[in-house]
Amino acid sequence: MSTAINWSARVGTRVQSLQEYAPEPLEEIAERLNLPVGQLIKLDANENPYGPTPHALEALSAFHAQNRYPDPISRRLRRAIGGYLGMDAAHILVGNGSDELIDLILRLFRPDSTRQRAAAADNAQQDAAATGIGQLLVCPPTFGMYEFYGATNDLQVLSIPRAAAFAVDIDAIEALCADDPRPRIAFFASPNNPDGALLPDATLERLLALPLLVVLDEAYVEFSTSNEEAVCPSRARQVPAHENLIVLRTFSKWAGLAGLRVGYGVFPKALVPALQRLKSPYNVNAIAQTAALATLEDLPQALVVVDKIIAERERLLARLAEIPYLNVYASQANYLLCRVHGLPMTRLCAAMERLGIILRYYEGPELGDCVRISVGTPMQDEALLRVLRGLQQEERAS
Repeated sequence: MSTAINWSARVGTRVQSLQEYAPEPLEEIAERLNLPVGQLIKLDANENPYGPTPHALEALSAFHAQNRYPDPISRRLRRAIGGYLGMDAAHILVGNGSDELIDLILRLFRPDSTRQRAAAADNAQQDAAATGIGQLLVCPPTFGMYEFYGATNDLQVLSIPRAAAFAVDIDAIEALCADDPRPRIAFFASPNNPDGALLPDATLERLLALPLLVVLDEAYVEFSTSNEEAVCPSRARQVPAHENLIVLRTFSKWAGLAGLRVGYGVFPKALVPALQRLKSPYNVNAIAQTAALATLEDLPQALVVVDKIIAERERLLARLAEIPYLNVYASQANYLLCRVHGLPMTRLCAAMERLGIILRYYEGPELGDCVRISVGTPMQDEALLRVLRGLQQEERAS
């Protein structure tokens, strides 16, 4: 009897529609552009150009417990995050970046299989909650991983495009829920990626009044304030008052720890035990926990860097606004989105890459004429501006 099986033919059909996400690493970019790695100016991934705090670097250098498993529930880090947010650590779950938490949330509510539902019925345990949530609501353009994880978890993804100036079309969402009031999970980035705008308070209030589990992704929220103002627009402290609100945060951006993958979620307490059971046992490695904890131990230094990035964002915004072929959007994140008109995007990209400047370019009708620029150091941003001004002069001369 033949035992040959075509394993690739048995891959789940949902995988066929997924797009691989594999941005070029610096070494590959340098080789493609025939430039030294040290000459590249990477402004495409919204990373912190200054890296971790000195205290975090010291803690990483002193780390010698590579042979030990990490704390599976990040106890010390959760307590420190609770102190940072001013809330009970029992609401907090730490993840391998925010991406893991997005996936965990969707897996937590993924509808049971037919066999599982039948077993629950046999045990007289089946109720409305046991059937899970089958639909995910997203509002593009926004962070693409919400839709990605929706597809990998077999949820039906509903898209309600944003209105003018990337505003959430709350009227359309309310109409959808009125017509079909089934419960749904809805993701909203605040600030939104790619435009950098915060979700307005009034919009959030209307969303929370709907049959939606509202997940606010606040990956960039630290850049929405300054040390002088001392008022962060995060909604994390609102979570205990709402059964249908989850807030996600991360150390990747403001703390400069993108390479270590450590994020966290603020959840209604009732959901945390189930999430703890569902997650991988050692999901956050010990080095990531150490670096994040050290960052919070030296919070003032970390916030000095945040303020530096905010100030540079405002300076860069003003300079970009002087370029006639760019329309730049005001941002509460560490990046600026620009629409390009009267200049081919291929020409802009080629001019940037000749000098090793890497930006985020888009495709499609919504953002095909847009480029997103991460805020770099003043020196990096000046190199960017010189190229943009040079293109402006070329346009005048042609």
